[in-house]
Amino acid sequence: MRFARLVLAVVAIVAAVLLAGCAASESPPARAPSASVHALPAPIHAVATEAAAPVELTARGGRAHVDPVATDAGGALIPPTSVARLGWWVDSALPGSGRGTVVITGHIDDSTQGTGFAARFAGMRPGERVTVTTAGGGPVDYRITRVDETDKASGEGSGGLPVAELNRQDGVETLALVTCGGPFIGPPLGYRDNIIAWATRA
Repeated sequence: MRFARLVLAVVAIVAAVLLAGCAASESPPARAPSASVHALPAPIHAVATEAAAPVELTARGGRAHVDPVATDAGGALIPPTSVARLGWWVDSALPGSGRGTVVITGHIDDSTQGTGFAARFAGMRPGERVTVTTAGGGPVDYRITRVDETDKASGEGSGGLPVAELNRQDGVETLALVTCGGPFIGPPLGYRDNIIAWATRA
């Protein structure tokens, strides 16, 4: 059933990751990078009953709580409103399952809250360790393999969002840490790019 829901969410994840970790502003930023001058949109909360569902992520000396989130009716996957927290897409793979892509996203910043935990993603380097703690208490360790910066305006396969990889439910287990980056260009995209830090099991 997870796979069936995921197939239907292919278009949804495109919109989701394009906007998920990004703040938008109606006016040009006073300085770069800039965050939203408006309240961040609320995520679609989900319920995760699996013992393997992620509840915490440790990276670069910090820890962030991970909440289960789902796509909304318009196909957007919104991270938790608190930029200190992250969101796990409930229709992506489970940590420790041995297959598929685990998608975790977060806001890069907010004008009121400041820099988000997900701002770490852009600076990660190959070999860095990331640990996901599951609801069952088990840690699942990953190592960063690469960090991609993709242009939101580009289509899939032409420097844009790697939809097939983000939606993958088989093959090597991969962790995708998604946020926004590049210059702040204003609404509707906010930041010009998506940042995706990819990791495989350590």
